[in-house]
Amino acid sequence: MKKMFFVPLLMCVSLFAAQDPVALLKQNDIELQKELKKKAHTPKDIERIKFLSSGLFDFAKMAERSLPKKTLDTASAELKAEFSKEFQRMVENSSVNKFKNTTFTSSDSTIYEEAKYRKEGAEVWVSIHSWSKGKDMLMVYKMDKEGDSWRVWDLVIDDLSTTRNYQDQFKSILETKSFKELIKTVKDKADEYAK
Repeated sequence: MKKMFFVPLLMCVSLFAAQDPVALLKQNDIELQKELKKKAHTPKDIERIKFLSSGLFDFAKMAERSLPKKTLDTASAELKAEFSKEFQRMVENSSVNKFKNTTFTSSDSTIYEEAKYRKEGAEVWVSIHSWSKGKDMLMVYKMDKEGDSWRVWDLVIDDLSTTRNYQDQFKSILETKSFKELIKTVKDKADEYAK
């Protein structure tokens, strides 16, 4: 049996409509760092961390992009909706779990590069360099514009695409299991991270 490894999303975005994507990420990072610096977290704090760590992600789009085309073409709308819901729970809970179980150390410095617009301004990539103890971590947020809001559909951390990582894992699982079984696996992971 293959061992599953779900990379938690270390996401630093929130819902702020009609804002420059770089300014949005900067402001959200400040707010998230304030929450993470607290010595203890109430249930309300945990919900705030969950919101700040994943509030701008388009989970429906991420879930869809993480599935093989054959699965998307054959699965019912109900199963796809259930998968999307459990996928979101898993990602949010894994992010909060990671933050709760990691000692927070603020970056020595963070540089936000100028936004790179694509597809006639409908998509933007924002690169962020975060240095801690001399080590550079590069994060690239890939975002689509939906109305007045920017929604993230992928986060690339040091050249590792979160969406592609899930895609590879789910494809491997679906080689031996049904889509319903994959949904149960994702649900179980979401429950495990919530403990």
